[in-house]
Amino acid sequence: MARARREGLREHRQHPLLRHHRRRGARSGPRHPGDDRRAPRSRHHLWPRSGVHALRSQLRLVRNLLKNPFLAGKSRPLVVGHRGVPLLHQENTLAGFRRAIALGVPAVELDVRLTADGVPVLFHDALVDRLTGAAGAVAEMTWDQLSRLRIRREVPMGYEANGSPVVIRYAREEPIARLDEVLAELAGKVAINVELKIALPQWWSAHVGERTARALAAAGVDGSVIVSSFDPRRLLAARKAHPTLLVSFCFDDSTLDFTRPLLHRFTRAHTPQRLLEHILGANYVGKLFGMRAVGADHTLIGPATVDSLHRRGVAIGTHTLFPIGSTTGKSLSPRASTKEEVDRLLQLGVDWIESDDPERLMALVP
Repeated sequence: MARARREGLREHRQHPLLRHHRRRGARSGPRHPGDDRRAPRSRHHLWPRSGVHALRSQLRLVRNLLKNPFLAGKSRPLVVGHRGVPLLHQENTLAGFRRAIALGVPAVELDVRLTADGVPVLFHDALVDRLTGAAGAVAEMTWDQLSRLRIRREVPMGYEANGSPVVIRYAREEPIARLDEVLAELAGKVAINVELKIALPQWWSAHVGERTARALAAAGVDGSVIVSSFDPRRLLAARKAHPTLLVSFCFDDSTLDFTRPLLHRFTRAHTPQRLLEHILGANYVGKLFGMRAVGADHTLIGPATVDSLHRRGVAIGTHTLFPIGSTTGKSLSPRASTKEEVDRLLQLGVDWIESDDPERLMALVP
């Protein structure tokens, strides 16, 4: 009898389903055949291990949201230096960000691209031509190649409304910066809006999201950062690598081109602007991809947009006031350089405002 009982116990333990449960720390059924004593239950028996991890991740996300300067309750919008302080120093450079800190600018925006060997660097354009005078695409150059280039003293910044070129002359050349060195400089000093740029020719790649998220986590700045992009795939890659990051999908006036064929088909909007305002306010992209913030050109934001997003617990920021020119934008609004537009955005209750002249904007935001 004793031998038969031992053989039965051996077969019981070797059952494949029981081996699976045992590996997961759970035991089912009696310890011995015919014994009604139950095995000790796992301490997570009421909550699966994956559920505990998910809960912890959600708690970290809530903590990040509560303290994040882009979302935290405030009486006025956060002023963000667009690419630093481009009136005084070349865009996306350490010199520009240090100047922003010295001026007391509470937040800065920066642009991230990946080099051919996977190094996150700060660079707005897909090509190096405008800023360095050299030729080539950032995505096709290694960090060693980029590190030898310099952002030149005279930088074309686009065109005025009357068509005349805008060229900014700076005191000296500046090196191209890596993301990790900039984060080390900014950590604990300013809030950061990290925009993930779409890469050419590899526009389909979302690796920049993953690499950027890991750099933010390593620098320990994830609680004071928002990651933004016009491409939700990059934001999803960032969230997958770092689930507690705050991410923001962006709209600008070029989005209007895609809305024209949809007019009257799905909504009763009579103009592209009204349709885009409807899309913004309904937060279709945010709900689809789980995003808690939206960034949009200030010309696209109206009262219904802000109210609708805030009711859904979604923050909204705007760009770009007091622009010094544009090499990529579709149009420049005359309202972008007026105090009345600042007052309008303050009245609407937007959560942050980006500007090429953050010092001037701070003087207008009480």
